Amino acid sequence: MPFSENTFLIVLIMVNLVAGFSFAVPLANRFREITARQSRFLKFYVLMLGLYFVEGVAFGAGMCTQVFTIGLSFVWGPIFGLRLKGLAPQKTIIKQVLIISLYGCIPTVSFAVLIAAFWVISGNGLLNVEQAYKFGIPDFVPFPLNTILGFCVALAAGTIILKTAFAAGITSLIVRRD
Repeated sequence: MPFSENTFLIVLIMVNLVAGFSFAVPLANRFREITARQSRFLKFYVLMLGLYFVEGVAFGAGMCTQVFTIGLSFVWGPIFGLRLKGLAPQKTIIKQVLIISLYGCIPTVSFAVLIAAFWVISGNGLLNVEQAYKFGIPDFVPFPLNTILGFCVALAAGTIILKTAFAAGITSLIVRRD
């Protein structure tokens, strides 16, 4: 049973709404602990929702590629590094930025997982090169990346690895600098 684009978009939006609102709660609590400001939960919660919204818009603006989402790691790293420097131990700050980076990867990862899930439910093969070519994956891409499964894994893994590495690396440079 093939699915329409509208069905996919509705499921994608619902998944991201649930993920964005639910994962913002523990992140806001961690920010409250790090900054030792007990009355600021709502402020940190709204901050996390705003960050998630910007990540979602960046993913869409990059036409469902990692270009802008990875670029945002060059923004979040310095912002959180400078803002949290001196408020907590270096290790705690870097760990928080890693978690924030993973939180920012959820729009990209959810897209990749849902593409693969809808692809299988529609009766297509995850490793079928011809179907992937018809989907829009270029012919010059080497196997297994020229399949839907390879595309989705590369999209998700590339975002997670690069985004966390850049954001945590920049933050660690800022936090460790005197």
